[in-house]
Amino acid sequence: MHYQIDAFQMRSSRRPCGARMIGVDKGYTEALTDSEGEHHGTRLGTLLAAESDRGKERNRRRAKLRSIANNAARRGDHAKAHRITVNNLGQVKRDRQAARHRAQVRTEIFTAVHRVVDKAATVVAEDLTKSFAGRKRLGKNVNRRLAAWTKAITAEALANVSERRGSAFVHVNAAYTAQACHRCGRLGRRDGDRLHRTVCGVVWQADVNAAINIPRRAGDPDIALHTPHQRVRQILQDRTDRHRTRLPVQDSRPAPPSGERIIPTAQH
Repeated sequence: MHYQIDAFQMRSSRRPCGARMIGVDKGYTEALTDSEGEHHGTRLGTLLAAESDRGKERNRRRAKLRSIANNAARRGDHAKAHRITVNNLGQVKRDRQAARHRAQVRTEIFTAVHRVVDKAATVVAEDLTKSFAGRKRLGKNVNRRLAAWTKAITAEALANVSERRGSAFVHVNAAYTAQACHRCGRLGRRDGDRLHRTVCGVVWQADVNAAINIPRRAGDPDIALHTPHQRVRQILQDRTDRHRTRLPVQDSRPAPPSGERIIPTAQH
């Protein structure tokens, strides 16, 4: 049975949003990490890992039974092959378990987004609807756990919950936000969930570092939403080079019309 409800009449939609600008970064062990260092949806990694391991073992057993049924059919024992197919290789139970797992993941992600919006008048995040081709080849176990559909649910939740609760949702270019130190701006080396070898000598938690960098991109005059990642890297490198050589940072704002004066502001 299906029925429609008005999302804006839901009890969760009547909860007020926060008053701050909060950046969020999608993780694996947790649904989101915000720019204040708080993790949300911490059960997500456990849910994905458990379902991945269960699916791997289930598929191994099903492959063995399918092989037995095929061998029986080749021998002419079609009755045995039929019994295995009907009683052991059905889809109903598997589909029901998959639907239950997806519902649990969806609840975990939406709950995490609600907790972010509790603090945020503006939520800043990367565009999770875009696909990225990584250079590093991952194993089958990791690929199963990093399923693309969880990213789609996170994108849906951020847009849906922000709209219903009156919080602005802003997409930014998140290229190198996890690799650039939020303190000194220099690119470091990411190893798992840690960012190493920054000029300031600190090892950061990569998701927290990215979440701090993401809201800064909302007001970055040089890095637009669709700036290619190669160009983003060059911009970040140029900035750190100017800082190291003590050259003034170039102003990317357009020149004022002729005759118009610019009133300098105090630098803090």
